[in-house]
Amino acid sequence: MLARLTHAAGLSATGDPAIDAALPLPERYDIPAETAARIDDARAAGRRVFAVGTTVVRALEGAIVGRRCLVAGSGVTDLRIGEGFERRVVTDLLTGMHVPTESHYAVLRAFVDDDLLAAATRHAEAAGYVNHEFGDLTLVLRRAGADRVRGAGLLAS
Repeated sequence: MLARLTHAAGLSATGDPAIDAALPLPERYDIPAETAARIDDARAAGRRVFAVGTTVVRALEGAIVGRRCLVAGSGVTDLRIGEGFERRVVTDLLTGMHVPTESHYAVLRAFVDDDLLAAATRHAEAAGYVNHEFGDLTLVLRRAGADRVRGAGLLAS
């Protein structure tokens, strides 16, 4: 089942360390009522919630902060997602390839431990995968019944 949302995706990196340290900047999102309902139904039933893109992760996780369930509507998130972040909405992720200097890479650290992520990055580089929005994708899947650190696998196309 597919659902949609709108999110004003910003920069993940500029190449300037001082600017990159401030990223990501606050971003607007809009979650339709049907999307919020579908996601809450999936969560209640223990089903997976896939995000397509790290910015979708940020919008959904930002929209539930301080709430018991996902609420439809517009808002702004300044949420920073990284290692140790306890995801409440998104279980799995399909995203472009990212490199360690990007804020979008930090989001991957909320799904996968550093060793697996580093190994996947090395594999992608050795295989010639193209990073960011330039072609190749990463699929991060939760393993049923497993924890965050050992419970995710990375697949690349």
